[in-house]
Amino acid sequence: MSTLRFADTELVFALVYPVGTNGAEVLTTLQDRIKRFGYDPILLHLSDYLLDLKMKLKLRGRLSASSEYERIKTRMDLGNAARNKIKRGDFLALIAASQILRKRTRDAIDRPEPYKRKAHILTSLKRPEEVKALRKIYGSGFFLIGVSASLEARTKYLKDDKQMTTEVASRLIERDLEEEKIEFGQRTRDTFYLADVFIQLDEGGYKDHLQRFLNLVFGHPYETPTEDEHAMYLAQSASLRSAQLGRQVGASITSKLGDVISVGCNEVPKAGGGVYGPGDNDHRDHTKGEDSNDKRKLEILKDAMERLGVKGSLGKAHKKMKESLLFDITEFGRATHAEMEAMLACARNGVVPMGGTLYTTTFPCHNCTRHIIAAGIARVVYIEPYPKSRAQDLHEDAISIDDGNSTADDTDSRVSFESFVGIGPRRYTDLFSTTLNSGDEIKRKFRGKTIEFKESGCSPRIPLPPASYLQREELAVNEISAIVRRIRKGG
Repeated sequence: MSTLRFADTELVFALVYPVGTNGAEVLTTLQDRIKRFGYDPILLHLSDYLLDLKMKLKLRGRLSASSEYERIKTRMDLGNAARNKIKRGDFLALIAASQILRKRTRDAIDRPEPYKRKAHILTSLKRPEEVKALRKIYGSGFFLIGVSASLEARTKYLKDDKQMTTEVASRLIERDLEEEKIEFGQRTRDTFYLADVFIQLDEGGYKDHLQRFLNLVFGHPYETPTEDEHAMYLAQSASLRSAQLGRQVGASITSKLGDVISVGCNEVPKAGGGVYGPGDNDHRDHTKGEDSNDKRKLEILKDAMERLGVKGSLGKAHKKMKESLLFDITEFGRATHAEMEAMLACARNGVVPMGGTLYTTTFPCHNCTRHIIAAGIARVVYIEPYPKSRAQDLHEDAISIDDGNSTADDTDSRVSFESFVGIGPRRYTDLFSTTLNSGDEIKRKFRGKTIEFKESGCSPRIPLPPASYLQREELAVNEISAIVRRIRKGG
């Protein structure tokens, strides 16, 4: 159906990165590489809308460009003030979408028309709500690029390229992390881990990683998953088995040779081995109607209040204490953690994880970390951070974490904890499958010969339909009518 193919569809990209990351370098590379596919990049800087918001919302504060420090700081201040005034975390992303709409041409009856071969690039997102809003608006045609750099690299960039002192650079970077404590502050870390592709600037090949990502977006038939991408996808898939009330976590373990030897999810263990699943003999937390860990923490809080003679309602005390160290406790949950279940699966099946790699969708807690160390795992790869984990504090002698502070080298025998780099599991099927539920089939041969991939004129494998499903139904009807007319005319 040619009218439903949308070969010249628009695309929407967005970048997210922590303060101190050389985002401009990535942005320049992304624009240059997009042009290779015959697409015209259109930049939208979300911070450009702050001055207009300041006047419309009558916000206090200023925008300054007297130094790079002042430029970043005043924009962070004003962004926080705008979100707090509106009480929404997605507002800047909605403004960006409205600006795209405002610049569209209109047809004879004043309907907005889609662009052809345009790629909108939004920089940079700061809140998870912005990602969710853009995904609702643009669906599969939206891609979030997460760009990371070590603490050491970010500090060096701010000092060497932006002429900041070490103290000022550290202040900005620390604020970027501390903003999570402000209700409508930046949530860069939470936003980053929603990315569709993860790129590490510290690695010299980041340009090649961007190129590979775009190759996949445009249907390169011979780009296949790396070992890390495949194992992380299996970890993510395993997480979907979990019915835990808090979150779904998945893990997978590969051998020294890279073979997947086990998977696991966070779930309540059953007698005889393994974890519960659906069926008559289901004793998971949701069947009991409560989280045992949350219940125990409230009991501890109530006990402490009584012993200290503190009067007042438990509800009010919980509200005050929910961000305290007390509520970081995880010891009283019934579920086996995903990493533990993956290691136990190795034991049940008589395979040895020693020297292998453990992939987990969330950074391991300190309880799992000690068992990872004891099991002889050589490497851990994770996507989402877990601030409650005390792993680094408790096991600095046995693990190294790639946060820019690590002293690890080739002779270091500690377990290497690394953030994931590559195509995220969220878009694994979209970008690697040759036969998708939606989008064009990817062909690798014609008459027995391989098909050459050419960048110029390629169409995205997952188009962004410019119409709603109701309009697409009308397109289907029109397509049928056109076919019938052609047949009647002998075409």
